[in-house]
Amino acid sequence: MNQFKLIRIILIASILHSCGLKTADQIGLQFSTEKSKLPDTLIWKKIGLAKELINQKEMVVVISGGSRAIPLEKWDEFKPSFPYTKNIDRFLLFQETAFYRSPYTNVQCVDTACIKQREYKNYTWVEIAKPICVDFIGGKTDILKPAKEHLVIKTIQKCQTLKFTDRIFQLSDNQGNYYVMHATESGEPDTTVALPKGWSIKTVQLIHPLIISPFGSGDECYYNIIGDHLGQGYHQYIFAESFYPSTEK
Repeated sequence: MNQFKLIRIILIASILHSCGLKTADQIGLQFSTEKSKLPDTLIWKKIGLAKELINQKEMVVVISGGSRAIPLEKWDEFKPSFPYTKNIDRFLLFQETAFYRSPYTNVQCVDTACIKQREYKNYTWVEIAKPICVDFIGGKTDILKPAKEHLVIKTIQKCQTLKFTDRIFQLSDNQGNYYVMHATESGEPDTTVALPKGWSIKTVQLIHPLIISPFGSGDECYYNIIGDHLGQGYHQYIFAESFYPSTEK
């Protein structure tokens, strides 16, 4: 029996594909690879069905929440219209998560000040993620379906932590950058994926839980999300340099 739960998660790639985001260099992005500040208390939740919409015009991801969240029994029949669309089903490989504030809210926020809420079709939704830019490893490729031996890096703002408690699938460029697989399209991680030259992937059995949290200074909550040609997604959790992109050219 498949051990991974099928739920809905953010399809950042679809936003990037439709809106043509620029590269980090083109927009002048650079952020500290120090861990961003977390709240004193995190409220961990088990993985479940995340009822999420993507606003392709504003390039923002929202999740059902707030005072009038859509009931679970209404979700399947719910039909969003442009610029909103539902995300896609994928299998998640982490066990718990804690979302603590919307993108671009103040790091010192408290309670409701941490959440940006909006209304759509008589329900309330909470802003949870914002795509920033896209870069490529191995040469430019299709964002939704990278070619073999190519990887796509999506940089997003998302103030959320992930907890892995069992084994992980660790991707590395063997230059000091490490990534952990967080989702697959098929349900089973595939370590035979065709990677760019110098890259490798291996299974690691955890002794202690691995907690992934965002990077950046001030109010920032940056994540680099990698996608491979098999539709597997990875969060970067260790950086080789003090800033991303690297200051060394």
